[in-house]
Amino acid sequence: MARIVNTQLLQKIKRHGAGGTLDVSACFNCGNCVAVCPLAEDSAGFPRRMIRMAQVGMEQELLASEDLWRCYACGECTETCPRQADPAAFMAATRSYAIARYDFTGLAGLANRSAAGNLAVFAVFSAIFGVLLAAKQQAVAPSAPLFNFLPGEWIHHIGVALFVVVGLSAVFGMLSMFLRFRAQCGRKAVALRLSALPGALVQALTDALMHTRFQRCADGERTPAKPAEPLLKRPWAVHAAVMGGFLAMLAATTLDYLLKPIGSPVAPWYPMRLLGAIGGLVCLYGLAVMLGRRWKASEVPWKKSSFADWFFPLLLAATVLTGLAAEVADYAPLGAFGHIVFFAHVVLAMDLVALLPLTKFAHVLYRTLALTLFAWSHAPAAETAAEAEA
Repeated sequence: MARIVNTQLLQKIKRHGAGGTLDVSACFNCGNCVAVCPLAEDSAGFPRRMIRMAQVGMEQELLASEDLWRCYACGECTETCPRQADPAAFMAATRSYAIARYDFTGLAGLANRSAAGNLAVFAVFSAIFGVLLAAKQQAVAPSAPLFNFLPGEWIHHIGVALFVVVGLSAVFGMLSMFLRFRAQCGRKAVALRLSALPGALVQALTDALMHTRFQRCADGERTPAKPAEPLLKRPWAVHAAVMGGFLAMLAATTLDYLLKPIGSPVAPWYPMRLLGAIGGLVCLYGLAVMLGRRWKASEVPWKKSSFADWFFPLLLAATVLTGLAAEVADYAPLGAFGHIVFFAHVVLAMDLVALLPLTKFAHVLYRTLALTLFAWSHAPAAETAAEAEA
């Protein structure tokens, strides 16, 4: 079967964040990036193979590669590239391009190509959720309980509908990635055995939750000129703080909904409220360090951050801050200001969920799937067709 070549692939990828001073076409496949990459030993071709695919227009192969999502942007490749091709920025831009290509609505492409498109998508979602909530909002006295300001059942109904739509979009995107991967396995004559899938899934979830590969990536060989950072400032620990804090808030919200009536008053030391507050503070710590590093131009991996790279952590930070402020307002007599903060928090939280498959938040989906697919295809039970017949 003839391969389809996209001659505009490299230019399209550049529009997703690897443009500007970056000239990845300068890469001549010397292999320095592979030699220094802390994770290349279990996949001998990246990031060099990814760059070569883009240069020759192998779009389907690039979008099918799980290696694309197994990179953690440590920047070692960029620091040692003799051609200043910036492989780390290229990999980040290609992941952004892949998110757009997996999405069937076209919104991910609009949101990831430009700041204006990103803000437009955000504004439309915010307007929709704001109007829906305002349409059911009841006039209340300033002294009314904060969490009775909006009808809880209405928030629940909107949330259920939102989760269904976003869930379908996420499933479609992951299915799109899997089918491309499966087609590539067919070309390589690799037989994926169902018996190996549970083990691969456990391995992938362990890697994702414990950051085992990220630790290998971020805590590699150090020299006197490049000493190890304090534990709580290492990239994998910062990432773990953001993800762990977010998961704690999600668990607190879910358990709160399941275990008590919507809007009913609780003490400040109520377990679910404490869990959410602690999770929010931990998440904010991780976001503060992450955004601070992006601000410093001297830090190579984030020197050329696109607007889309900034947007998700800022949106998450705004959601967490308004959530914590709403909890304070529930006990302090802040009147109308508390109601405004709570309204903003609900809208931002809905935006965060709605944008899951469209923004950098989608890494949660595609990186976990990629880790699973890699472990599955490299499991002992995954044999070539020739071996299976022998």
